[in-house]
Amino acid sequence: MRLVTGFIIFLTGGMAITALVIAALLGVAGLRSVPSDQDSAQLPNLTAPVDILFDDRGIPTIRARTMRDAYRSLGYLHARDRLWQMESMRRIGAGRMAEIVGSPMIPYDTLMRQLGLYRQAEAQLVLMDEEERRDLQAYADGVNAFLAHQDRPFPIEFQVTQFQPEPWTVADSLVWGRLMSLQLSGNAFREAQTAALIGLLGKEKAAQLMPRHDKSLATMNDENRDGWISQYDASNAWVLSGARTESGKPILANDPHLGLQIPGQWYLARIETPELTLVGATAAGVPMHILGHNGQIAWGMTTTHADTQDTITLDQSSLDSAITRTETIQVRFGDPVNITVRETDFGPVITRLGETPKAMIWTGFSDRQRAATALYQLNRAQNWQDFLDALSQFDDPAQNIFYADIEGHIGMKVVGSLPIRAPGQDGTVPLSLFDDPWHGVVPPSELPGLYNPENGLIFNANNRIITESYPYLISDRFPAEYRALRLQERLAETPTNHRLEDSMSIQTDSVSTAAQRLVPLFLKAEPNTEQATEALQLLRDWDFSMDRKLAAPALYMAMLNEVVRVLAEDDLGPDAFMEFWRADADFAELALGQVPHWCDDIRTTPVESCKWALSTALDRAVFKLSEDQGSAVSDWRWGDMHTAPMKHQLLSLVPGLAYLGNRPIETSGGDHTLNRGQSRGGDNDAPFAHIHGAGYRAIYDLSNLDNSLFALAGGQSGNPFSDHYADLLKDWRDGRYFRIPGRAEDIPQEGGALLRLTP
Repeated sequence: MRLVTGFIIFLTGGMAITALVIAALLGVAGLRSVPSDQDSAQLPNLTAPVDILFDDRGIPTIRARTMRDAYRSLGYLHARDRLWQMESMRRIGAGRMAEIVGSPMIPYDTLMRQLGLYRQAEAQLVLMDEEERRDLQAYADGVNAFLAHQDRPFPIEFQVTQFQPEPWTVADSLVWGRLMSLQLSGNAFREAQTAALIGLLGKEKAAQLMPRHDKSLATMNDENRDGWISQYDASNAWVLSGARTESGKPILANDPHLGLQIPGQWYLARIETPELTLVGATAAGVPMHILGHNGQIAWGMTTTHADTQDTITLDQSSLDSAITRTETIQVRFGDPVNITVRETDFGPVITRLGETPKAMIWTGFSDRQRAATALYQLNRAQNWQDFLDALSQFDDPAQNIFYADIEGHIGMKVVGSLPIRAPGQDGTVPLSLFDDPWHGVVPPSELPGLYNPENGLIFNANNRIITESYPYLISDRFPAEYRALRLQERLAETPTNHRLEDSMSIQTDSVSTAAQRLVPLFLKAEPNTEQATEALQLLRDWDFSMDRKLAAPALYMAMLNEVVRVLAEDDLGPDAFMEFWRADADFAELALGQVPHWCDDIRTTPVESCKWALSTALDRAVFKLSEDQGSAVSDWRWGDMHTAPMKHQLLSLVPGLAYLGNRPIETSGGDHTLNRGQSRGGDNDAPFAHIHGAGYRAIYDLSNLDNSLFALAGGQSGNPFSDHYADLLKDWRDGRYFRIPGRAEDIPQEGGALLRLTP
């Protein structure tokens, strides 16, 4: 988005004011926009005053008479601390970002209008019972009370865009779930690429390029069969029974992986009322706790990697029979744009699926979505049966939800609507009109789950959830099992005396199982220079830790990236390869170890060996690292390449203002470590930037839930001028945790930060 020209013209009326003056004006207003934690305010319709106490990290404890008062207060807090994040979220979901930032957002707004996510959010309201609807409205009222009685400037994003937020609605809160579901569901936008690769390479070679991992380590397997709650075989999460812990009560650990930015996805909060206590991660704009505990049970989530989307190629007759409507996208600095939205019997026509018209089929298009109701009830669950009752309404997205309670029970349940595909359909490529459509969804009672397995352990690291004997296709392919194998190995170290500190060590573990497998293959390379010989010695001496201070992981990842290029560029051709290119460890391992024909460069007459391919990749990696970090091998550092940009969603796009919002930080970890440090690879400007990982870490102690531990990538505030904008970032990077206050000794009783809300 090229925002700055329009914004600066708008802000200055066309006058030639220097960037320094503009920055100074924004800085003054920005500082004034930071709220005080020691304050009072009126909040209409409270039944009694609400005290909000803040610890030194800005994490609130909301003490209210009723949960409705607590929701109202949380809405006020979210608006106070994360207003721009909330505003951009609801506008993205509604396809209304072009109203703020202009024409660059028209394609994205068009996609959102075609998907109809906001219309789905509005439809959910009809399905809610009266109490739930009133609680969500109370949250919206809290947001609007802040907007109506704001005595400070709005945060800097609103000043840069010269925009005032509209009143908040319940549908604005519900669209967050639809956006999250879109992010975590299926492969609709990859099916055309998969089909193109199959057309280019044939099915066998395409399957080698994109391994399925359909027989890899499964969460539900023969070792825990006694605990299955389904008659079938069956991000990081694990739960251990008291038989495996030092305390004698369960420990549940969870670190969901999402894109990293600042402010992050999560806002931590504790709510205390006579009827309920809730502690953990909320999302700005949403009243429910998404992850956390309620004093009786704790829960966490990983993505099932279920394929709940398909695409279907349409003919003119299908297009002609589609139901159409015209929607108008308002465009800042430009004329309104009218678009035609088409709904076919299969689903909406999505123009981003390719030049040939295609409709998208998705379980998330159901007009009876009740995931918000499931979360609302999950927050109130007191036992395993309550947990199952709540999750029976969790229809989208498909997730693995982990459970532990203070009585000592543990479990895990797969939730969501999984399509039943016709025989022969695997969901990887677009369907034709002649293909058999879906045959409904898997009955909730037949979704996999575990309860109190005899071995006292359930874990998942996005690996395959259940063995191949399960009668329904969850997905044709799953992520590689590297993280899951390392997690299994680490959990085996403490079979009977696991402590919170052990789970901390596991969540921040940076040893790469992928590197353990690949480096012995890489060492077969023949170095052609003294520098390459010295570099290869780094790998021989390495302990496979992706430590940001080390040189070896830098060489390993640079070489892996080049290995993939040497193996696949000739087969795919330069254009297709650039679309595919990433540092893909599972493909490299398969090609080098089992299907060496990939090592031959088919563009040349001689048949090249894998030793040649590895030597070529080593030379290229050494050359690249020398260009970027100098010729001294000992001076190379993984952290120089592996930096989490932690970009601000808006300010990072405005020249001269990125420094206000961005907080880049070097990190350890990598694509296949438990301390997830996912990067893109390939040939972009920062191929190894840490763009995806655990923005939130939690370890729940069921022997004393107030003793549970947390880490957050960033801070509580979305305001770059706040002390709590990024104050938790280094601790998150370095593996330091904290407790969310609640006990009397955790919060200063005299002189501490207190926000009092009164009716």
